[in-house]
Amino acid sequence: MANDAQALLGAGQVELPDRGRGPGVLLLAGAETSADARTEACRRLADNGFVAWSAELEDEPPALGEAVERLFRLDAVDGARIGVLALGSGAGRALRAAESARVGVALCLEPVAEPEALEPQKLGARVLLVCAERDPLTGSPELRALREALEGAGARVELRVLPGVEPGFLDPVQADRFDARAARLAWDAALAALRAEL
Repeated sequence: MANDAQALLGAGQVELPDRGRGPGVLLLAGAETSADARTEACRRLADNGFVAWSAELEDEPPALGEAVERLFRLDAVDGARIGVLALGSGAGRALRAAESARVGVALCLEPVAEPEALEPQKLGARVLLVCAERDPLTGSPELRALREALEGAGARVELRVLPGVEPGFLDPVQADRFDARAARLAWDAALAALRAEL
């Protein structure tokens, strides 16, 4: 069944939950995110009941919209809306994807966003940003501007700051920066938001 889903969705990794179906989550990882971290994220989502697709997309708005639509229409996907999960610099694409009415929640774990490049039009989605306290983005005017822009576009925005945590905490391949406790807290928050919104 995963092979059928892969054929329908296209490039990237697809993981299905044991029961073969569930709410859909589009994973958009930044270039700095290791292949192992992407694989682990897809598996974690599937282990928690979600149909996960780590999409390999061109960085163009039509590609994002098409990816959202393809995942939403997949037979194995349940529910009225899907989620989008960003790792690192995938955050900008995830927030653009969340402009689709098909997206119920956008999750950005350790976001590396370019707020000036984002001009959200209308967002009905919940947005969760999980940041390391010691990341230069956290507490910056850029992050405040991004939050205000998202709220101005109608999003329900929640910012979670992980106290005492250094940037790079999420990717286990980066052993010198990986923080298992912080990663667990970030994933717990993401999974709870997915369950609540999808």
